[in-house]
Amino acid sequence: MPFPPKWIKVALLVFVLIGIGLGTFQELSQKRDAFDKPPTNLQVLEVEYPSELRPIMRNFGQSLGVGCDFCHNTEDWAEDVPHKGIAREMIKMVRQINADVFTAELFTWEDDVPRATCNMCHNGHAHPQFKPSDPDEEE
Repeated sequence: MPFPPKWIKVALLVFVLIGIGLGTFQELSQKRDAFDKPPTNLQVLEVEYPSELRPIMRNFGQSLGVGCDFCHNTEDWAEDVPHKGIAREMIKMVRQINADVFTAELFTWEDDVPRATCNMCHNGHAHPQFKPSDPDEEE
């Protein structure tokens, strides 16, 4: 049986590559859609426009060194999963620290009062890396 002509092989390769490219494009556009539609399960964050969520979520991801799927079911963004519940409590905690601890009254420079952030404790790790040093081992 003779081999198919070269142009058939090239055409087949082109169709396969186009198919892969379209699949990837579809995946990326679905992820972008998460910020195009109004959120349906915001309980702690307050945004006026869905697009305001993108930088907030990017900051969370960078602070914890994680992707979207750490706190979300990427098939159903509104679904409550355990890490999303923890994230809500952490957001409340950071707000409380900023309201009660990092206040303008405690600092002489009112223009640049320190703010608590996720990164203060997480430093790019999914779980804070707290391990106080043992004073006996420091000598």
